[in-house]
Amino acid sequence: MGTVWYLDPSYFITGQLTRKSDTYGFGLVLLEVLCGRPAIDTMAAKDEKILSRWAQDKINKGEVEEIISESLREEISPNSLKTFLKVVERCLHDEPKKRPTMSEVVSQLELAVEQQETKQVSALNQIARVSNDNHHPDEYVVDPDEYVVDDPLFIRTKEDEGQNKIYSHEGNLKECVLFCSVFPSGYEFTKDMLVWQWVAKSLINLSEDEIEEVYIQCFDKLLNLDYIVPSGYCHFADEVKYKVGHDMTMFLQNQLLEPKFQNNLEGKQRSMVKVENLSLAFKEIDLINFGILKQCTRLQTLIIHRCYGSKVNYLPPDLFLELKALKILNLSHTNIKELPSSVENLEEVRYLDMSETPIKWLPESILCLGHLQTLKLDGCLSLVGLPKCTSNLINLRHLVLDIARQLQSMPTGIGNLSKLRTLGAFLVGEEDGTRIGELKNMNSLRGSLRLLNLENVPTKEEAAEAYLCNKHGLKKIELQWSDLQDEKNPNEEEILNSIQPPLGIQELKILFYSGGGFPSWISNPSFSELVNITLYRCRYCDTLPSLGELPSLKLLNIIENNEVKEINSFFCRKESSEHHVAFPKLEKLSFDSMSELEQWTGFKEGDFPCLSYLIIQYCPKLIGISFLSHLSSLGHLEISYCPKITCLPEGGLPLTLESLMIKDCPKLKERCCNKQCEDWSKVARVPAFYIDNEKVSV
Repeated sequence: MGTVWYLDPSYFITGQLTRKSDTYGFGLVLLEVLCGRPAIDTMAAKDEKILSRWAQDKINKGEVEEIISESLREEISPNSLKTFLKVVERCLHDEPKKRPTMSEVVSQLELAVEQQETKQVSALNQIARVSNDNHHPDEYVVDPDEYVVDDPLFIRTKEDEGQNKIYSHEGNLKECVLFCSVFPSGYEFTKDMLVWQWVAKSLINLSEDEIEEVYIQCFDKLLNLDYIVPSGYCHFADEVKYKVGHDMTMFLQNQLLEPKFQNNLEGKQRSMVKVENLSLAFKEIDLINFGILKQCTRLQTLIIHRCYGSKVNYLPPDLFLELKALKILNLSHTNIKELPSSVENLEEVRYLDMSETPIKWLPESILCLGHLQTLKLDGCLSLVGLPKCTSNLINLRHLVLDIARQLQSMPTGIGNLSKLRTLGAFLVGEEDGTRIGELKNMNSLRGSLRLLNLENVPTKEEAAEAYLCNKHGLKKIELQWSDLQDEKNPNEEEILNSIQPPLGIQELKILFYSGGGFPSWISNPSFSELVNITLYRCRYCDTLPSLGELPSLKLLNIIENNEVKEINSFFCRKESSEHHVAFPKLEKLSFDSMSELEQWTGFKEGDFPCLSYLIIQYCPKLIGISFLSHLSSLGHLEISYCPKITCLPEGGLPLTLESLMIKDCPKLKERCCNKQCEDWSKVARVPAFYIDNEKVSV
């Protein structure tokens, strides 16, 4: 427990010590180091005896210099001091949940050391001052005239609603906020869209490898501060939509934005040459306005957003002749049908968004966009293909479109795009330049990847050329063959074995696989982050893979694996793992359309300890369900279209069961439909019991 003065104050309320209690004690030690005083000084004046209270009071009054040990005053740099104080304050927070972890503490202390090593001016002349007029006394505020924050992610927050929550001056986080001023009211964006545009603007001077991760942290901080707020969810794209929050709007109202940032053209014709970031609604676009745009020779960002009823379908062919500084061009959701030939002048463009437009093709002249990082074409339903020169855009990081629906084949030589991080799918071709080996050097891929048309991979050697296991940034992988294969193909077993995903994946789908068995890697416990598996129409596999040893698996869907007649102990564990609990984290399990499945055995006491949701449907030959008695955490059970199941298990249903749905199981229905039925006692305790979609009173 340690010395009482270092004890977490919440202990006296809860009587419990946690890891965050250690954080509190460590924060007090850090404060002792800074102040050169013990936590309790019995010889000090009354209001100075308790170090934490005295120091916090001084910080609130803007008298930070008075708490610093004399031996440190002339040595500590202002930025290092600020970071150090931030760590101390977070460690000593009254609410344990809001204290940092020790790893976070170490990270921030390392930053403080780096800042100290690069100090340039005296700490006392640059320390942040408290604003007693407009800010909460618990906050110290950076004086924008005297203090520059060199940590691009540094930010002070406060809990009070309606107060400004960002105080960094001329820092990169502020630049990220200012960029958002170009968005019109109510403008929606995704996290990726905003992050990629920040990257295109090069607001932070960092290496290529780390820059996106830093911007993602910036986004998350602004989200936590309510500067950015969720505005909806797109189910089709499976992504959250965001917009500028009220707090950011209030902050921006106090900033000098013009002439660099403008979101309309009203009365601005004379100052257009100084505009760097501009957004316009289509209602403002006419031939006169296009002429004005040509005056914006410093323009770096141009966003033309939708306006219903607009009749503008084309841009003037010479529009981009003078806009050579442009880095972001966003024409998404407009009626633009094609890009003018002058797009070849946009050599500095990094972000090009034509999503949700009726565009049919991109001109081959985009080859000139050598710095292009992001190309968004999702929702372009009229698009007939990508330019042949796409593979020459070697700086491309994000290629966003529905490849499976919008393309017939991949651009030849796409493997040249080794910097790609976003590529939703890859259509495996049979011609040179479109084979699976094009993926070999794409080791920067992130997020999800669908490998389609795997029937075009002829050998295991060619499959191995994809080096899928080296793409450690991938979290979701789908392996899909053609659904038109009508016979077993033993060659596919070797091919699937050769395209093992990276061990860090979280979701795996295998569809229309025609091999006779699954590879051993799918059972490897080293897939420690794998939480979701779907096996769909693996029609010729007569045995399910042994998945019970996957330590993090939570969701498992097995659909139309029609050759499987029996689920036995191998499904739960291999012979060498007899003493392991099977499926230790599995929460939801679904067996659907297993036409030949007859029985499910191989359970041991303690298996499936977390399974709460079980669906068994369209299994016409399944007879016994005795395993149900062993599911100690089962809360929801659905049994549908299983006509040969005649009764509930002799051992009864789990006491944890909250809902039971039985549908189109006539024999089972006869056993439990009312109080006179033989299995009524087994269902009488279930709060929500349904037969053929009608609730049964119990």
